[in-house]
Amino acid sequence: MNRRTLLSDVVSSLKSSARVVEGDRSVPVGLLPEGEHHVTYLGVPLKLVVLEDYKGYGRRYLFSTDPSMSPEEILTAWENRWDVEVVIRELKALGLEKGSFRTWRRNLGYVKLISITLNFLLSLRYLLGESLGVVRLSRLLKTLYLEVGDTKKLFSLR
Repeated sequence: MNRRTLLSDVVSSLKSSARVVEGDRSVPVGLLPEGEHHVTYLGVPLKLVVLEDYKGYGRRYLFSTDPSMSPEEILTAWENRWDVEVVIRELKALGLEKGSFRTWRRNLGYVKLISITLNFLLSLRYLLGESLGVVRLSRLLKTLYLEVGDTKKLFSLR
């Protein structure tokens, strides 16, 4: 994380060793108590949410550059972002990372995967008869993803 990536409306997380300024003191976020804090990181004001034990994975330090966001909104936005990160990691495991598009077969597979996803989302939108917002859509995709299981099981790397 650097100053150039701390744009408006960014939600992300910090490592426990990241130093923030709270009031007039510089402190690692790992020493802050659980709860909501208004801090400055790399000269940018943040709303920081310290979670003591996030789903059994230990302490988490989530922040937003939008001070009007509630802690619940920060957590939801971070979880949705994390879901996207997991999908990207699994697509890379399937060989769909940047360097693998040198072959026609990989490109064709990628186009098919995107087409299937787009058709599914458009069909779903039509069946529900309403527009789906990003948050609602990401929750729906997360539910489907959890129901189907690990995407690596869906594809073979032969």
